[in-house]
Amino acid sequence: MNHFASNIQFLRKFKGLKQAEMLDALGIKRTTWNNYEMGVSQPNIDQIVSIASFFGVSLNMLLVHNLADDVHLLKEQATTPAIGNPANTLLRMPQVVTVDNSGNENMVMVPGRARAGYLNGYDDPSYVASLPNYRLPGFATGTYRMFEVSGLSMHPTFDDNDVLITQFVENLNDIRDDRVYVIVTRQDGVVVKRVLNRITRDNKLILKSDNYRHREEFPPIVVHPEDVLEVWYGIAFMSRQMRAPAEIFTRVADTEARIYMLEETLKKMLQRIPDAR
Repeated sequence: MNHFASNIQFLRKFKGLKQAEMLDALGIKRTTWNNYEMGVSQPNIDQIVSIASFFGVSLNMLLVHNLADDVHLLKEQATTPAIGNPANTLLRMPQVVTVDNSGNENMVMVPGRARAGYLNGYDDPSYVASLPNYRLPGFATGTYRMFEVSGLSMHPTFDDNDVLITQFVENLNDIRDDRVYVIVTRQDGVVVKRVLNRITRDNKLILKSDNYRHREEFPPIVVHPEDVLEVWYGIAFMSRQMRAPAEIFTRVADTEARIYMLEETLKKMLQRIPDAR
């Protein structure tokens, strides 16, 4: 059942939007919108995509779910639209170019040396098909891609030549603060960064590096939604190097060792004092 009419009416009221400002931002006439809310007519698919993007919900939520009954979905996934600046936050899904014998999509790997070429060929099926591709256990459903980490901007989280396993992000509004993503942009190419999502408030993403010891070498990058070509969410990684213990655990372990040595020394000292027994 299509819940478009009831959902757009509910979303407008739920977010406390003034109809005049909302329609001005969307570029829709009042009579046309009223017809949408009453179910007299429906917009074309491009307009539906724009409306979903404006409200910060997926097409599935806008059309399939009865949001009046599923308010928890809004609290978990939706974001408040930015009046006057409704950025296009929906990205085109990558095309499936290779599959295994069971028809499952293979996971394409983008080596570090191929990053420049990927920027030009990310939406070219023939180019993507030329990249190495694999099947990994535990990743049966979804659109995944592997990216080789280059450089030390994300050290100590990732080392040079680590491989980040990622899942495609269709809506920029779904980017979560302080999580690791692969961001593909026209200006900066393919970068692995920790992201702050400020699209709703400031119409931008802030990309940060984890290498705080050399932060002057890896300053934050500000990206605007219209410059984003692809976004991939980091969900796992493979490394050829075993990770060193985190610094806090190293300190705790060192303190425990020192306490143990002090206890042993104290026991020996007490054994030399007859009355102390």
